[in-house]
Amino acid sequence: MRVPSARRALTEVFAIVVMASVLAGCTGGGAVGTGQRQSASQPGSAEIGVTCHDASSDAGMLQRAINASRAGSTIVIGGPVCLLTQGITLLPDRIYTGGSMTGTVLKQDAPMAAVLASSSYVGNDSTTGRPLAIRDLTVDCNGTGQTDGIILVDWLVDVEHVQVRACGGSGIVDSSVTANGSAITNTSVNSRFDDNFISGSGRYGFYVLDPRNAVTDGYLVDNQIATSGADAVHLDNAAGWTVTGNHIYDVGRNAIYANRLFGTAISENYIEDFGSGQRSGTWYGIEATTQGGIGSTITGNRLFCHGCGSSAATHVSIGITRVNSGTSYLAVSGNVIIGAGTGIGLLLSAGTNRLMVGLSGNEIVGVRTLLRRVGNVSVTAGT
Repeated sequence: MRVPSARRALTEVFAIVVMASVLAGCTGGGAVGTGQRQSASQPGSAEIGVTCHDASSDAGMLQRAINASRAGSTIVIGGPVCLLTQGITLLPDRIYTGGSMTGTVLKQDAPMAAVLASSSYVGNDSTTGRPLAIRDLTVDCNGTGQTDGIILVDWLVDVEHVQVRACGGSGIVDSSVTANGSAITNTSVNSRFDDNFISGSGRYGFYVLDPRNAVTDGYLVDNQIATSGADAVHLDNAAGWTVTGNHIYDVGRNAIYANRLFGTAISENYIEDFGSGQRSGTWYGIEATTQGGIGSTITGNRLFCHGCGSSAATHVSIGITRVNSGTSYLAVSGNVIIGAGTGIGLLLSAGTNRLMVGLSGNEIVGVRTLLRRVGNVSVTAGT
């Protein structure tokens, strides 16, 4: 059982009190449009209620309510359907919550770059935005174009109990790059994405867009990520990230791509049938490159590729494809890998540098090659 951090415990108590106040304040059919009252849980802040009507006016009404809110506010979105003819810009220092994951649906109804985007992304800020939280709602894209579901350039964000489906681009994007393509000049760290359901993404399910080593030390925990056109999880920068407890299936390319492991933990993920439908090339359940110095762990993952023997493509369950600098340290233990009679269980490649790996307790069956080593790779039995 995972023990919540103090921050997470406090935010969960806050969410419970907020929802209790919503229920206590509801009479008859509920308010129409927007309303505002003081929140008993956070003196000086406000709770903003927005009721959508599955109408073209919903987007403007919701954006006006956000723009009029003050820091510390909770935006409570009712509906059940908000018809969005434009993307919504989220201000920082606020909580955005629906009635439930499927009870509040934000539905894309026009071309847009993203359904929900933080103001730091939209405004092309030079530094990361302040924290915000998104909870208990659905982002429903229409499957066209390159629309992303949620894109954030903020630190210490909290996205949980959110469904993101059928986005032409990526489902959720944690980015150091703003709308005009410029990168922030500082770091954007410590964000958490927990218990979300991301499905039908045209590109990546979850994407860390970070060409400059800024988005680090995040948490991708207990999510379901299904039917991604490209990678289910694609981390330009995996430094300090914890990727654990995710169920990933029906993946067009790689299940998890993690660049620049550095104090990274990839653990207890359940991965099914990566590289689905590919007829050539090499596809990975977990593919990673590593940094020198600080070590990382790949532990307790379950990787099953029952449909991976039906094509000429190569399927690698766990692969370290490059050490980017110096000597890298890695523990690979307790993983269960079952293939379909072809492919590679473990691939360890150092490139021109050095890779030190401790292996222990891995169960690998149904593959053509159990372990392949390339370059300066040292393997020891775990202690």
